[in-house]
Amino acid sequence: MAESIIALGLESRRRVDEIVDAALLAGGGEANDMTDQGGMYVRSFHDLDGHLWEVAYMDPAPMAGE
Repeated sequence: MAESIIALGLESRRRVDEIVDAALLAGGGEANDMTDQGGMYVRSFHDLDGHLWEVAYMDPAPMAGE
């Protein structure tokens, strides 16, 4: 169980990967399997203090019917 959960929405899948990969290199731990549901891409990790980070990108096109 995490002391707190932080959700962060980013502008691209690439940016999600950059942030999570940097956190893992700094000693964070992978929290859950990556989720790729078409328009929603989420990765998560625990930081060194045990906080859970949910880092996501949501493509607005599927919601706009494009």
